[in-house]
Amino acid sequence: MFLEKAELKTVATDEIINKIINNDDSIVTDIILESIDLMSSYLYQYFDTEAIFNASGDDRNRTVLKHLKGIVIHEIYIRRTKVFNEVAKARYDEAMLWLEKVSEGKIKPPLPIRQNDTDGDGTPDTPATFMKLGSRKNYKNHF
Repeated sequence: MFLEKAELKTVATDEIINKIINNDDSIVTDIILESIDLMSSYLYQYFDTEAIFNASGDDRNRTVLKHLKGIVIHEIYIRRTKVFNEVAKARYDEAMLWLEKVSEGKIKPPLPIRQNDTDGDGTPDTPATFMKLGSRKNYKNHF
């Protein structure tokens, strides 16, 4: 797995996490998988999400890992409405802003580029481009 519960110690203490999830580690695993799916939906357009999230250890991109932790810890905290953490909310907001900028092509992180199958043989052969179409705004004139 790309992220383990034990690695969340950089964003929260084990005692708080265990109290919120009632010592049920499957909840954290489910939240991690859901958060990876969320991040994949933002990154998929340009990046090879399988390669990104199948990496392990030091091969993982630390920026993706940081933002994934921010999303996961926020999801854990909001499981209980009485427990609200401003820092977790700020981490979540930062992660979502980063994902939005990456998906718009404003930020180009050093991640594996998704390959497209251009000749239809079933084997990806060309990298996805960051070209965006349709961004020119049309103005009405009075002629």
